[in-house]
Amino acid sequence: MREQKPNSANDNALDSEQLERLILIYLERWGVLFKRVLERESAAPPWRLVLQKLRAMELQGSIRGGRFIAGIAGEQFALQESVSTLRQFAKNQDAPTRGTEYVSIAAADPVNLLGIVLPETRLPKLAKNRILYKDGLPLAVLEKSAVRFLREVDEAEQWQLSQVLTQREFPARLRAYIGR
Repeated sequence: MREQKPNSANDNALDSEQLERLILIYLERWGVLFKRVLERESAAPPWRLVLQKLRAMELQGSIRGGRFIAGIAGEQFALQESVSTLRQFAKNQDAPTRGTEYVSIAAADPVNLLGIVLPETRLPKLAKNRILYKDGLPLAVLEKSAVRFLREVDEAEQWQLSQVLTQREFPARLRAYIGR
């Protein structure tokens, strides 16, 4: 007969209600919850416990399970509001009147999911390194003062996008303080 392993302290740290509240916090924070995202949380319970609770919550109808993000292996779960938002985003992707939105974040930002969304792309998590997103998809990175494009970009646009990555925007009060 095999010997049972004792449960770790983390396994018994949360009761079912606390675990459910924690999962709802993760879902609010990330939109879609899957194993690789949970690994980014510093004090998260083990995935196997979270997965059991996620499956129970899905059976109760309080969350949705499915494949919401292409290219991500394993089970994914989301709140109904997140599913609706993702569907609306996918629907608007084909709309010709949709405005393009660029967002630049530091590689050290906790919301940086570059290694999860594009596993083959690595970028050290340093404040000087940056990622440029176009409509929510990674487009380019700034690493060691060099811009590298992750997707094809017209040569005419490359200079402008490089400027977006290398320029720093400061609020007016801070600009006055630092002399910019």
